[in-house]
Amino acid sequence: MTTSPTLRLGSLPPLQISPGTLLTVLLFAVLMYPALSRAGDPPTTTALLAVGIGLFMILSVLAHEVAHAVVARAFGATVDHIALTLWGGHTQYRSRRMSSVGSVMVSLSGPFANLLLAGLATGLVQLTSPGEAAATFFSMTAWLNLVLAVFNLLPGLPMDGGRALESLLGAVLRSPELGTRITAWLGRAIAVAVIAYPLWRIVREGGAGTFSLLTLVWAMLIAGMLWQGATRALEGARLQGRIRTLDARTLAAPARILSPQTPLTQLGPDEDLTTVLVLDPAGARPGVVGRASRIDPEAAAAVPADHRAAVTVGAVARAIGELGALPASLHGDELIEEMLSHPAPAYLVIDEDGAARGVILSAEINALLRGR
Repeated sequence: MTTSPTLRLGSLPPLQISPGTLLTVLLFAVLMYPALSRAGDPPTTTALLAVGIGLFMILSVLAHEVAHAVVARAFGATVDHIALTLWGGHTQYRSRRMSSVGSVMVSLSGPFANLLLAGLATGLVQLTSPGEAAATFFSMTAWLNLVLAVFNLLPGLPMDGGRALESLLGAVLRSPELGTRITAWLGRAIAVAVIAYPLWRIVREGGAGTFSLLTLVWAMLIAGMLWQGATRALEGARLQGRIRTLDARTLAAPARILSPQTPLTQLGPDEDLTTVLVLDPAGARPGVVGRASRIDPEAAAAVPADHRAAVTVGAVARAIGELGALPASLHGDELIEEMLSHPAPAYLVIDEDGAARGVILSAEINALLRGR
């Protein structure tokens, strides 16, 4: 698997540049060339101007993502990296507790950066003479940054406007999942509109020229990306809804904890061995109480009755790995975060008084989160 080249720009987060970024520049140049050629400049000048606009748009996307990163850091988030891709870019950041206001500010900072660039480019147009290549360059980049800002402000996921609306709806409705579902479906509607508009123009004009076809292909690619982003958001909302129902106290299955040195005679003749856990405290450390094993029913049954007092449960047990420890008070995101910080195949749930309440298996939590 190949990884994108990574650059370091001062104190900014690592910048990952996908090879698809070059394709984005070329696509911008191809889409811009027909409109620029009408100005009557030589083909070489027009081509260079089109490529220059494509490069400037990549820089505009970078400014957009840097704005996200800077504001996210200002609200206490950890920014992992900024990525430039075929579809533009994204900023990867993590925040355990960001307010709705912070989320909105982070979301809107990117489009605001593009509005600033549009204003700057418009001002530079005033310093040039009409008809000059520089005037064309700055006027086109101003218009494209304005379009980029407005498009990103559309109120549907995965656009920035959708993320801002998602945070606001989540706070107002007191249900982050419902806010995500509403904005994700708005995002799907926008994806359909992105394709419908160029199709409508082709039908209205009675046919499709080269530029119209290129625009339609580009619109289909963008719509596909938007639809996938909205779908992932819906899946995330379903997952978050399941996570919020998790409670360590109610998920803990009763278990009898035995030492590996416990003789087999301590097991009842009809005891359910699936509820028995053999715990070896060796290797215990913060977050881990020891190594756990399950008794093998066939191995235990094969021990003759007159030898059971001399055979320990540890001798007929199969190791399942380390046994983590979880406070019974954990639920929802806090429960998942604690499990992820101390990965283990099973966890001992401990009540406030220090007594073992039961055992949670990681496989069972994973099945619950997958909806099984």
